[in-house]
Order: sequence, then C-alpha cells, then structure tokens
Amino acid sequence: MPGKYNELSIINFCLLGLLSGCASTSAVDSDKYAGPDLNDKSLDVLFATEFPVASEAEAIAQADQALQRGEVDRALFFYVRALQFQPENVELLARIGEIQMQRNNHDLARRAFLAALEYGPTHARALEGLGLIYIAEGMHEQAVVELKLAVAYNDQLWRAHNALGIYEDKAGNFAAAQLHYDMALSINPNAADVLNNRGYSKLLAGNMDAAMLDFYEAAENRNFPLAWANLGKLYAAQGRYSDAITTYKHVMSEAHALNNTANSAIENGDIAEAKFYLNKAIRLSPTYFPAAEENLSLIAQRELDDGSHPVLY
Repeated sequence: MPGKYNELSIINFCLLGLLSGCASTSAVDSDKYAGPDLNDKSLDVLFATEFPVASEAEAIAQADQALQRGEVDRALFFYVRALQFQPENVELLARIGEIQMQRNNHDLARRAFLAALEYGPTHARALEGLGLIYIAEGMHEQAVVELKLAVAYNDQLWRAHNALGIYEDKAGNFAAAQLHYDMALSINPNAADVLNNRGYSKLLAGNMDAAMLDFYEAAENRNFPLAWANLGKLYAAQGRYSDAITTYKHVMSEAHALNNTANSAIENGDIAEAKFYLNKAIRLSPTYFPAAEENLSLIAQRELDDGSHPVLY
C-alpha cells in the first residue's frame, strides 16, 4: 500500500488562509501549512465572521455541533480548520472526504481520502469513500480494488457491500451479490436502495417471487421511487397489468404508466391489451407520448406482416 497514492506528491497547496486581521489570535500560522487543498473557498467568505479557534479540539467541537444541527458547510469549515493543527489526522481527513462527497464535490473528496490513505493505508472508511468516488467516475476496476480492501479491514461498511453487490450482479455472480446485499442490510436495515438492489439481483437470478417481496418492501414501506418502478415492471411482466399501472402511478403520470405497461404487454404477446393501453395513453397525453404512437405503428406493421387484421380501439 505505501507509495500507492502518489497523487499527493504533486499537491502542495496552502490548506486554508486564516482571515485577514485575525491571524495573530490563532494558534496556527496558516502560511506554514502545506498539504492538499480540501476546502471550498466559498466557505471562507460564508463564515468570514467566525472567531478563530485556538486548538484542534475546539475546532472539532464546533464542527461536531454544526453537523448535529445539519449545518454541513459550517461543519466542513471547522473540520478543515482542525486539520491545520494536525495535518496527518487520518480520521479527520476521512471525515472531510465524506462531507465533500456528500456535497458532490468529488475532486476535494478524493484528495481527502488519498491524504488519509497516505498516512493510514488501512483506514477502511477512506478506502470505501475512494471506491465510491471511483464508481461515480466510472472507474469500476479501481473501485472494486478499494472496496474489497475496505471490507477486508472493516466488514461493517454497508455502502461498500452495496457497491460490491452491484459489481457482482454485473458480473453475473448473483449469489455473491446477494450475500453483499444481505450484509449491507444487516448493518443498515433501513437502506431502501440496498433492498431494491437485492430485489433486482433476485430478479436477474430468476427468483421473481423473492424479488417482488424486496421491491414491495422497499416501495410500500420505504417509499423508494425506483422500487415502485421495478415493482410495476414486474407486475406487468406477469400480466398483472392493472396492478402495474396502479404501481407505476406512484412515481409517474398515468399516461407514462400506460405506455410502460403496454411495452410489457407487447413483450408478453398480449397485443390487444397493448393497443388498448397505448390508445388510452395517447388520449390522456397526445402531445407528450409520440412513443405510444410509435408503438402502435410497430404493432400495426407486425400485424400486417403476420397477415392479421389490426384491431382498432
């Protein structure tokens, strides 16, 4: 692991300039700090009236209190100030990375995780965070390496298990994927996205009844939008078209629900039902559903090719 995170060798920026006129009251001279730039500079302006902190403990206390109040930006501001007192604080670097990731600032999050791993190569949450950043950036092979290391050092990281489950599903290893989802749910039973992912994995494995239970739980009891859509598609695939439409309508317009249900009816070979739902979708939203009209045209062409007479509604 040492030497793996060489990206830090090219980063040598001042972390956070102390406020003009206040430097003399701070215990740290910011001009002497050299480390990765982990802060959004807009926060310096936003919290320009804050008094300087005298110690790492004081800065962390301010940050923790802000985080408890849901003031994420203020918490980040004070965590970065705390880092000035101890730039090699691995736990603090990882926490900053997690907050930056929460703020969708992947570049600064990556810098924080890499810095944490430079000082603590086995820090599991930093490995997890870096892996999740790599996934978001489409760097899946690198992500898997970091995530597997993360759960090897700490198997209680539910986000890492969820991400590894998705990876295993894409590789066709459904049993392995579901083990990761099971582990993630044992750690965080309320994770609706994991429950939905496990349902989809079961669907891929051909276990439709078990998939339906997971989708239903994630949709009905946790109101997870993607689970509603997946449950609707599953109902439609089973020919339960009325149930599909009712389910789809939790997360989309009726016209959209009708069009989606019609698509499944076409796949099922239920052409009469498909045409009924498509025509109804067009009546509800003629302007916004060219897809429904296109599907009707495809059905009509298929029927002509088969020598059958189109049935109009």
